[in-house]
Amino acid sequence: EILEEVMKEDGFQPDTAPALPKSLPKLIPRGSNPADPDPRCPRLAQTLGELSLSPRPGSRECRWSQPPGMGRERLEELLEPPRLVITEQPKQRGMRFRYECEGRSAGSILGENSTEAAKTLPAIELLNCQGIPEVTVTACLVWKDWPHRVHPHGLVGKDCSNGLCRVLLKPQTNPKHSFSNLGIQCVKKKEIEGAIEKKLQLGIDPFKAGSLKNHQEVDMNVVRICFQASYRDRSGLTRILSPVLSEPIFDKKSTTTSELRICRMNKESGPCTGGEELYLLCDKVQKEDIAVVFRKESWEARADFSQADVHRQVAIVFKTPPYQQLELAEPVEVEVFLQRLTDSVCSESFRFTYLPRERDAYGVKVKRKRGMPDVLEELSGSDPYGIEAKRRKKPPGYLDHFIP
Repeated sequence: EILEEVMKEDGFQPDTAPALPKSLPKLIPRGSNPADPDPRCPRLAQTLGELSLSPRPGSRECRWSQPPGMGRERLEELLEPPRLVITEQPKQRGMRFRYECEGRSAGSILGENSTEAAKTLPAIELLNCQGIPEVTVTACLVWKDWPHRVHPHGLVGKDCSNGLCRVLLKPQTNPKHSFSNLGIQCVKKKEIEGAIEKKLQLGIDPFKAGSLKNHQEVDMNVVRICFQASYRDRSGLTRILSPVLSEPIFDKKSTTTSELRICRMNKESGPCTGGEELYLLCDKVQKEDIAVVFRKESWEARADFSQADVHRQVAIVFKTPPYQQLELAEPVEVEVFLQRLTDSVCSESFRFTYLPRERDAYGVKVKRKRGMPDVLEELSGSDPYGIEAKRRKKPPGYLDHFIP
């Protein structure tokens, strides 16, 4: 009551609630004509009194349903588009690039999981292509690094021409394919520009990188295989899938990228103190880019040698490093391998055994055990003064050889 009296004295009057209109506005779907509602969609509530949380009985069909002309295959294609994957990568090292003038086969690229007992081949697979009758897969060589320009080297072998390999696959029958008898043919430096322009004229440029004015920047010792698939859709248009790159393939004859291998070592053991001189025969290496490493679990050390100790790239003379523990109770076996400094590529290891350090390095104990010679025994013999031993013996005659 006190508050009401104060408000009346100050002239404040409370606002009255607004009156509700006689007719509420109608709810109409966006984009529809209120005079001609869509019979396929359920009618919205006209007034607030008609709103209800319970579902309205009747058909739930709406204009957002699947069109009658779209099949299941088309929906799968939109959700999961066709693509190409590499199931078996090519072996990165051990493959030699051959020139055309050699007049013989360029060999065959093996798979990365290939062994002496079981050989594998590079392989690809087409995914989500069940509704496509035929797919053309093109393989070409490109640079190792971005922008992956067309490489002057080419592929030779089965299904190959002009440095390219084309195969026709039927995904409905067999979506997988293995590339057999696929080799790499290299070109001479003076033929680089012509080889690249020829491929560009054929329309081979998967990454649209174009040509390069200075062709001396091309790395001739390493390539990548680029796989690209294409097919025709139902309307007759050519669809091209995204290109897929393999791992780099290095030329075997190049000493900067070739596979490292130890052929032989002249010793298999040495003292744990190090300093033992060893001779090692290997495949060709770069004398300024090679190291001989000794390793045992977490311990690792490099052998001591200079560039002058590398003989004609195939032999290394070095001294062993000391082992981490000089007080050994028993011999310890370690690994010895070659390592290239630029890319840290290692060869297969050889075994080397570190022997415990000798307790009597100067042979003092051995000298003490020798003792003095027995003079009395020599004087009591048949020749105490050694006169007969000093006399010259008569050379045997011819008949003495036949006398028993």
